[in-house]
Amino acid sequence: MLKQDIETDVLIVGAGPAGVCLAINLGKRNISTILIDQKPKREVGYKPCGDALSPNSTRRLFELSGIMQPRGKEIAEHLATAHFRPVSDFELSIDFKSQTVNRLEYGQRLLESLSDYESVSFKSKHKVVETIIENNKVVGCKVRQYDGKIINIYAKIVADCSGVTGIVRRTIPESVSNKFQIKLPKHETIVSYREIIETPNPHIYQKQMRIEYHDEMPPPGYFWIFSKGETTLNIGVGWLLNERNKDANTKLILAQLRNKIFPESKVIDGVGDTLSGRLPQYSMVCNGFITCGDAATLVNPISGEGHGPALISAYFASETIELAIRNQDVSEAFLWRYNIRIWKEYGYDGGLGIAVHKLLNSVPFSDFSFLFKRGIITQKDVDSIMYDYSVKLPIMQKIFKGLRKPRLLIKVAKGLLLAERIKKLSQNYPKEPEKFEKWVKKIKKIEKKKI
Repeated sequence: MLKQDIETDVLIVGAGPAGVCLAINLGKRNISTILIDQKPKREVGYKPCGDALSPNSTRRLFELSGIMQPRGKEIAEHLATAHFRPVSDFELSIDFKSQTVNRLEYGQRLLESLSDYESVSFKSKHKVVETIIENNKVVGCKVRQYDGKIINIYAKIVADCSGVTGIVRRTIPESVSNKFQIKLPKHETIVSYREIIETPNPHIYQKQMRIEYHDEMPPPGYFWIFSKGETTLNIGVGWLLNERNKDANTKLILAQLRNKIFPESKVIDGVGDTLSGRLPQYSMVCNGFITCGDAATLVNPISGEGHGPALISAYFASETIELAIRNQDVSEAFLWRYNIRIWKEYGYDGGLGIAVHKLLNSVPFSDFSFLFKRGIITQKDVDSIMYDYSVKLPIMQKIFKGLRKPRLLIKVAKGLLLAERIKKLSQNYPKEPEKFEKWVKKIKKIEKKKI
């Protein structure tokens, strides 16, 4: 080792919600940890997103690890309802408790809490330039410091929490692992642009989160409006890339919608981003390596929400890492238990998201309003799909009742069955790496199914 090289038990790359949460939980376990991020410390926590965060996720995190939920100025507004408007003359409303959070304030508070743990250190303005591999194992990263110097940080486990780009994951050679994706293909990428705007008077969307479709957007695009206070809104557009919408400009389309709906508003902040629109990574571990949050593609493909999964996946990762360090076994086989846990937790969400995107690409939005207007799909059905993890719905029987759009109903049924099949495979994730290839073939076959 060179004089400037550093050794630690765990190196975490990325100080977003997954990285900071993982560092806190490893600090609680007194495991030597270095957390790095390429941003200056004052910017840690900022992320261009919808800012909605379910209190169920943070409540569960508190119950698991004692990390306090957002509070005070970290919460912009408590949201009471969610609204879906696929066409101008129809709207579905759901009682849905959520929050819009001030991401920077919340992220900064979590980061500051690392000072409670002597075993954890944070290094800002440190950027990974290469993953260090020895004997088919990830053993650290080459890192460019704030002063431009390159150092090696060696670790028993490297945790990639760097976001959708997967800075570490994408530089691991196939000779070490070919079980996860190096780069997201375009058809699994969601592009978005969001703005924080101020309205001159109190807006009409108090305590609401809304998803709408407008003619300005290419299908299957969506426009969101999330309240952040009396005169503040988080608005944005996004869509899963396909051949028809790949050249559409998210920033320009959002500007058109803002000028139409909020003509007198003032833009406080605007920025674009990309998200994953796929299932969780088929595997999230290899020798000496684990990944969490967006880097593990744990974003919900329907809502685009990744904050909650980032926090919870980081907690699960901390449990696995502690066991690995204590047992002095950082092999893929030992870390595999994390894959099992994550797929049981998020496989169904991903499967349902894939099914919804397939439906949106194959039928017009107006058809969905028909389903609700005619009572073919009810509020109870939606709750069953979203919260009970069940697709055994009455609509399966309604297909055969001679309704006006039987093909649409068949497509919906096929989508729900696809999600159910992915759910079953998620619950039966292979218990060891040797059975992985057979499992992957099954799930890829399901993903390719047309609706």
